[in-house]
Amino acid sequence: MAQKHKPQILLAPLLFPLSLIFGAIAKLRAALFGLGIKKSLRPHVPCLCVGNISWGGTGKSPVIDYLLKFFRARSVPCAVLSRGYGTKLPQHPFLLDKNSLLSTVPLPDEPRMLVKKNPDAAVIIGPDRTLSAAYAQKYLPETRLLLMDDGFQHFRLARDFNLVLLDKDDLIAKKNSPFATYSWNRLIPYGTWREPKSALHRASCFLVKCPPQEWNSIAQSAAEKLRPFGKPLFVFDLRIQELVPLFGKAAKPLTAYALLAGIGNPLQFKESAERFLGRPSSADFFLKDHAPMDSVLPKLLRLEIPLVCTEKDAAKLETFPQLADKEIYFTATQLNFHATLFTAQSFDSWLADTVVPRL
Repeated sequence: MAQKHKPQILLAPLLFPLSLIFGAIAKLRAALFGLGIKKSLRPHVPCLCVGNISWGGTGKSPVIDYLLKFFRARSVPCAVLSRGYGTKLPQHPFLLDKNSLLSTVPLPDEPRMLVKKNPDAAVIIGPDRTLSAAYAQKYLPETRLLLMDDGFQHFRLARDFNLVLLDKDDLIAKKNSPFATYSWNRLIPYGTWREPKSALHRASCFLVKCPPQEWNSIAQSAAEKLRPFGKPLFVFDLRIQELVPLFGKAAKPLTAYALLAGIGNPLQFKESAERFLGRPSSADFFLKDHAPMDSVLPKLLRLEIPLVCTEKDAAKLETFPQLADKEIYFTATQLNFHATLFTAQSFDSWLADTVVPRL
């Protein structure tokens, strides 16, 4: 969910003209790469990008995880190209795999989570994805597909497919919530979009994160806004399957619990967790996305009730041995596709017919 910050709402009249300038610069930059005036590197194997048009939690990491499992089942070796926000690494590019996962180097949470869930995966971390692609070509010659995480605006590396993720608030206004308002084609700093809607013509398909019970209310708006781009749309949600104890402890029934979330949309996690557990949380610890856990660690050490967190946050918490005595659970989720627009195919069949033949 792409949430506006309070200053954006208070200063909207001043920020709107700046957003027009931002949009013009974004269009010019895209045009320079499109015309070949600014050069893109064509990698040695096909590249599939999973990216956003807006900021906020649209589910990129779960989609990357889904893709890793999809292509592994078809014996297609992949390498993930990740920026690796929030952590200083000894060098770039940095290869994160099942071996380096055991190192004492502080690792970014999302790549760490991906490798833990996909032990055969290779995640190459670095701000310059062209260098990461060259690293894959040299050191991972078996790679047949590059998966670029959060790279829709990263033109320096050419890609063959763009999976563009949207949130329901990108498509329809949310009532009674000024900080999670309608975002369609409202650019930074006035809104949350990184590029104007014309950028959506670069999409190979759209993925929209929306619970099944809410899809019918936004399907018409989604169809009206996305039909001009002529690309299939696949709708998914993230369903909590179970609570998994951290530090290898045995699970116990929960009566009272606290929530911890350091993701793009903590309120959406709160809603899902409370629905799954059937009772409201007793306390909430919400951090900014990619924020270090140290700031909240003293409060967690004083906590006297169980803590429930996201899988991404669990990757951070398990690096603090002083929390080993605490009762901590993370939510194991499953990505579920439940609706489509502009196509009769499922997402899996679209991947099989569109991407796999190019590998």
